[in-house]
Order: sequence, then C-alpha cells, then structure tokens
Amino acid sequence: MRLRVLVFLGLTLCWPTCGFSFTADKRDTLRGLREMSVLVEYLPDDVEREGLNREHLQRDIEVRLRQAGLHVLTISEVATSPGAPYLYVAVYPITSPSMNLNAYAIALTLKQLVQLSRNPATELFATTWEGPMQMNSPNDLRVPDLRARILEAVGRFIIDYRDVNSK
Repeated sequence: MRLRVLVFLGLTLCWPTCGFSFTADKRDTLRGLREMSVLVEYLPDDVEREGLNREHLQRDIEVRLRQAGLHVLTISEVATSPGAPYLYVAVYPITSPSMNLNAYAIALTLKQLVQLSRNPATELFATTWEGPMQMNSPNDLRVPDLRARILEAVGRFIIDYRDVNSK
C-alpha cells in the first residue's frame, strides 16, 4: 500500500495532468457532443507482446461509444467535425528497478479544438474532459487488468456524457 501511495505521489509531482482533480463542471464540455474519433497511443512493447493489441483496443472503445449513441468519426470525417473531438487513450509504464516495480498508469482524456477567449483567432487542442487516473498493481496480471481498466475509464466517460446529454 505504501508503495502505491509513493508511486501516485511521484506521478502527481512529475505528470501535471495527474494532479488535477476531475470537477463536475468539465462534464459540461460534453454537452451537445454527438461525434468524436478515438486515438489509442502506441502501447508499450511488453504490453503488446503480452497480447493487448492497439487496434483491437481501439475497436472495442469505438463499439462502446457507438452503443452509447455517439458517432465515431472516420479519418476523413474528422476534418469537417466542429472541434474535431477525440478520445485519447495512453498507457504509461511506471518502472523502478531499485524497488522491483513494473506497473502501468492509464490516462483517458477528451481533446477538442478550442479558441482563446482573448484571441479567438488562436485555436489549439486542449483537454476538456479527463477521467480519473487508473493504475494497475505490480501484482496484477497486466494485459487483462489494463484492458479492463481502460474500458472502465471509457465507461466513466460514457456516464458523464449521458449525465449532461440526457437532460
């Protein structure tokens, strides 16, 4: 348990997005969202060797989003979609040879093209929704646990999406 706390604190200090807590007002950025694409970042080599395939994971996420009523954009549709929203999935290795630690952190964020209010001509992609950071235990089976935790985070996104779009 102490090791988990140390790892989480280390991530909080070294990885800024991990330290921010999710607030309900960010859910409002999901209001009116009807379509998005999905980007699963390249997985660590050892995770892919153990059987978690990036393309299969992306398809699984897309299926869940479609079941939730969202249109999943194709590559050609992204350019014409307002805000070009995409759900970004990343798996980060956490290793420490001195503590014999080999774990993974999972991040799920929604990124959208936004404009600066002080200068509307300036557009950039920004994280508008962020799921809770997921970490697996060094003792967990990596591939099944990682896949389950990623899909759990997608489920959290769908809950938040439905909460603001069902009213």
